[in-house]
Amino acid sequence: MTTINTTDEELMAMEISYANLTHKFVEEGFSQYACAASMVKLAFMIYKSSLNAEDYNTMINSISDNRDRIKSFSEIEKFSRLN
Repeated sequence: MTTINTTDEELMAMEISYANLTHKFVEEGFSQYACAASMVKLAFMIYKSSLNAEDYNTMINSISDNRDRIKSFSEIEKFSRLN
């Protein structure tokens, strides 16, 4: 199995960067759904290019299995206001 070494800090920094970029695209008139679809497709392409077939399928299944753990932007904003 492929080991992916990514820190929580690195993930948070990337999430903030992508959220800011997405916000910029939406302000420029792009659909938020087009932004999301593009990011998901690119993410899957990165996984498919860098993982073997078994690890790729494990990753995609893990993403699907954890879909209920994904927070909406409003949930994250509410949480950050409480802290």
